[in-house]
Amino acid sequence: MRGRFAELLFIKRLGFFKTFLHVLSQYEIGPRVLLPYTRQLVKMLMRIGDMTAYGISYHTVDPHGKPILASGVIYMPRKKGKPKGVIEVSPLTRSKIDCASRDIMAAEIFPGMMGYVTIIPDLIGCGISDKRPIAYLQHENVAAVSADMRRAASEFLEKQLHYQLPTESLLFGYSLGGSGVWALARYYQQHPQQGVRVSHIFAGGGAYYPAVALRAFHSTRYSDYAILPNIVYSMNHYDHLNLDFTRIFKGELLKNYSHWCKGNIPIPELTQMIGTRLDRYLDFDFFDNQNPAYMRLMKTVEEKTIPEDWTPKAKVHLFHSRHDTYVPIACFWELYKRLKRCGASVEYKLLDHDHVPAAVPFELDFISFLIK
Repeated sequence: MRGRFAELLFIKRLGFFKTFLHVLSQYEIGPRVLLPYTRQLVKMLMRIGDMTAYGISYHTVDPHGKPILASGVIYMPRKKGKPKGVIEVSPLTRSKIDCASRDIMAAEIFPGMMGYVTIIPDLIGCGISDKRPIAYLQHENVAAVSADMRRAASEFLEKQLHYQLPTESLLFGYSLGGSGVWALARYYQQHPQQGVRVSHIFAGGGAYYPAVALRAFHSTRYSDYAILPNIVYSMNHYDHLNLDFTRIFKGELLKNYSHWCKGNIPIPELTQMIGTRLDRYLDFDFFDNQNPAYMRLMKTVEEKTIPEDWTPKAKVHLFHSRHDTYVPIACFWELYKRLKRCGASVEYKLLDHDHVPAAVPFELDFISFLIK
């Protein structure tokens, strides 16, 4: 039953101009960030068009390998003629309320408005499976869920719209989606029976080496993006760590973690609530290399590194910000050096904005690639 189309959840039509303004307001992207990219924006606005969003549910598995019903969204261009291709997006999920099926005007759909079918799954813990914690850093599961979403999309489009989905995909992901799309690329290459060929991988701002990021946070005790409590809570649930949160969290976070850390609150809002200094809401006595519980957590985090047992056949496009305060740039350099060692076709661009504003030039570069 894995991957079979289950049910149509909704159909909504999206006008490109309203969607464009919504995303800019949601991510607080102002003129200062957009001005250097005026020419690219004009080119994009001349070519993009309206879309129809189809929300679907489908069968897949959770991080424990148990069957579960998941959800996601397929975006179809409304221009006449066949779509130009397929873009698979690994989602940038900040909370349960801004996943693909809850917030259908997500920033990741801009490239698809250039005339491509765009497929965005919800992570387990979002959408129809939102009774569970969000499955952060469960890369193998993210890949399996995304691949099942593509199969479900293929069956749905053929059945409902008599459209046969091409076998080639472009992969696109930023931040949490950057590491997610990297896991998906590996999955397709190691599972040729899926019948999907990946031609290009666009990954930006990803924590490809989670342990590197965690050690950086431990060293600086500072983070502009308070996602670490959610990650620890999620891994405790999905990796059976049996952590004692009274020894990890403190203050208001300790009082409310069972609600906050499931992903019910957008991370920017949570950051405003608990602050940017980690030692204000985390008990650093726990983060001791001699602490067995901390050692157990770090071992699990190390295991979340996407295995280096493959060399991408697709062209890899990496992006990261020099001044990223969300995901340390060391994660990017580790991946880039590894790809150069194994002889992969890879190019990169370092951006000058912080993590969120850097998503704009990342998307615009991808759109320029699609135009060319």
